[in-house]
Amino acid sequence: MGSRSIDMQCWKCGTELKNLLLPFSRYEECSSCKADLHACVACKNYNPSISDACNEDRADFILDKDKANFCDYFRANTRAFQKQDNTEAEVARAKLAELFGEEAPEENTEKEQTTPQSEADKALAELKRLFGDED
Repeated sequence: MGSRSIDMQCWKCGTELKNLLLPFSRYEECSSCKADLHACVACKNYNPSISDACNEDRADFILDKDKANFCDYFRANTRAFQKQDNTEAEVARAKLAELFGEEAPEENTEKEQTTPQSEADKALAELKRLFGDED
């Protein structure tokens, strides 16, 4: 069984991924968002409308559909990305915030990439603010 390459979209962020070698390694990930690509949600057999979310009867049950797995029946779905329409959720959050006298949460259409360092910097700044430890 030889290798071949495909172009596909990441199931999570929609980034176009070029010349990926098949079969995927369990460790294959999106170059943009680092999502696992050998995952149920990126497989042609993935079907969330059935009980175990897989059209392949012989496949083992996988609990975390968005995490890498060792399924032998994995077949890359080149168009697994589904753009989410969160309009109703955004309206509901705004109404809830208004009800409690808070500002509506900001919804970023382009999700901000946060790094562990930036999260640590934010936490440190908050601690300094809380304890009055200004540099």
